[in-house]
Amino acid sequence: MQKQRFFTCAVHIFIFASLSIFLLTQPLQSALQLGFNPDFDGSGVVDFPDFLQFVDKFGLSRGDAAYESRYDLNGDGEIAFDDFLIFVEHFGKAVFRDTEDIVRPTGELKPWDLSPIVPIDEVRNMPVGTPVFMRTEFANGQLADLEMTFIQVVDDLRPPMPIYLVESSDPVLIQLGGIARGMSGSPIFTEQGTWGAIAYTFADQDSPPYYHFVTPIEWIIGNKGAIPLTKLTTTWKGNRIKPLDIPLLSTGFNPAYQRSELTPAGRSTDRQDSFEAGRPLAVGLVLGEVTSAATGTISYVDGKKIYGFGHSMDDLGVVELPIIEAKILGSVSATDIPWKYATLNPTVRGTLTEDRIAAVRGVLGEGPELIPVKSVYRFSSGYEFQLTHRVAVGLDPIETADLIEEALYGPLVSRIEDLPNRSVHLSTNISFVETDSILTRSRLYVEPEGRLWSLASDAFTDLRRTLSQLMTRDDYAVQMREAEIHIDVLSGRYAKIVGVAADTVASAGSTLSVATSLRVGRREDREIEMAFSIPDTLPAGIYQIEVGSLSTLEPSSRRQDETLEDFFARVNSIDGNVILKTNLMFVAPLGESELPKDTSPPDPVSMEKYVDLFLEGYQSLKIRVTEN
Repeated sequence: MQKQRFFTCAVHIFIFASLSIFLLTQPLQSALQLGFNPDFDGSGVVDFPDFLQFVDKFGLSRGDAAYESRYDLNGDGEIAFDDFLIFVEHFGKAVFRDTEDIVRPTGELKPWDLSPIVPIDEVRNMPVGTPVFMRTEFANGQLADLEMTFIQVVDDLRPPMPIYLVESSDPVLIQLGGIARGMSGSPIFTEQGTWGAIAYTFADQDSPPYYHFVTPIEWIIGNKGAIPLTKLTTTWKGNRIKPLDIPLLSTGFNPAYQRSELTPAGRSTDRQDSFEAGRPLAVGLVLGEVTSAATGTISYVDGKKIYGFGHSMDDLGVVELPIIEAKILGSVSATDIPWKYATLNPTVRGTLTEDRIAAVRGVLGEGPELIPVKSVYRFSSGYEFQLTHRVAVGLDPIETADLIEEALYGPLVSRIEDLPNRSVHLSTNISFVETDSILTRSRLYVEPEGRLWSLASDAFTDLRRTLSQLMTRDDYAVQMREAEIHIDVLSGRYAKIVGVAADTVASAGSTLSVATSLRVGRREDREIEMAFSIPDTLPAGIYQIEVGSLSTLEPSSRRQDETLEDFFARVNSIDGNVILKTNLMFVAPLGESELPKDTSPPDPVSMEKYVDLFLEGYQSLKIRVTEN
């Protein structure tokens, strides 16, 4: 009855307020600066749908099951008539959503100690609507405490681990669109101490209210044991739940280099002096001029022990990865999900020792063993530079191969123009822990009318594929020890086989000259001479001369029973695309259409010649071979 009377009275005031502002839309900046946002549905304007949402919450106070702090516009713990008057004051006004107009945190931190652990049983006794806070590095290295509202303890989403459901109350989080990528692991706390770390969210939340889930601190630090993998669920009450995204940041990008899911980040010379809760936790994957790292937030620190992310990074289990430095520059609102923009510093500050479902944890101090990768870049102008990267050891083999590709390709595109008519020659000298064999693969990559970046991408993709095959073998997978890779950017080395000439009649036991015509680039023609000694044992008949690259006439194929040493022998062979091959093949006896029964054709006679050109095309002609 009370809500009915309020609704009747409110409608009259609401109509009067609407007429008094002539339904003009004005900026709501003053309202946002006061710490609230009456645009409850996120439409960009405070309008009638927002009024209906407010009426539905009118009369509730903190502790009521349906209470939501965002409707408590004056923050006194009750959604009452004073809040309604504030709402009316801003009815019809527009809310800016540009990044420039996002309300910034004040930078005033709660003076509470985050080291005490708030047990799960104590959280269960907290009333619905209890204000909690999330500490995270927000902009220019400044920590900020952002308000959230406790909703309930959830026991059936990650059993046997309970998790906490909270709602974003702070206007900064509401305008960002919820928790930003990179905030995974941000500690949730009250005056009593740390409750846990922000970790999961509802999928497809595109308007407020924004709800998120918190991993209890007791599970993060391992007091409660491990979570059985078989009991993980991805839905709760019909809603899809997912871990908060962990962004993969990478330095060394050319602005045009956007070929993966990596987020560009600047390389910083600033030091991350503090590794307290709320600061960034950057786990290095490749370090050097190109530095890539998975970034989240530190949840809890106990001496030199450090915990973060609130959920697993990649389910790696026991692992040794480098902890490096990062600095958050700000949070950016995006159409799909907000994210933290950061810089990276490849200085190693510790070792991540475990990647568990509840969190990642490590130790500050010494760094882990890393794989050195030396790359040498040479150009036809004579310019040369060398770089050394370091790649983490304990990664998935395919991910390791991907990161090596990124480390090689990134510096190249950041220094050169995307020129046409170029070639890329890539050679490797890579050793492995489990075998004495060395990958000495050498390949030339050329494409008519192709551009340099595309060729370089093809070269490094081919190397990545080879490494992936080698390090994921079922019988004997290997791990890299050290790598030296040479990348030569050359003027075009492309040639097309456009013709083949030879005598139309030759006799067994004689020498047959074969001339192959090449079109090199667009202007140059070249002839390659090769001479056959025709065995005197060859039967008289019609023969076909086939001319092409070695890879064209004898394509390499992997056998199912190929051993590890067979693999090295195959991939280390000379690049067949730069070998000119000529085959002399028997077709039919003279005057007959086919061989007599029970007669096998003679083996082909072959000759090869290295031409240092990427060969394409195929030519053939027929000749007669007569008896002596």
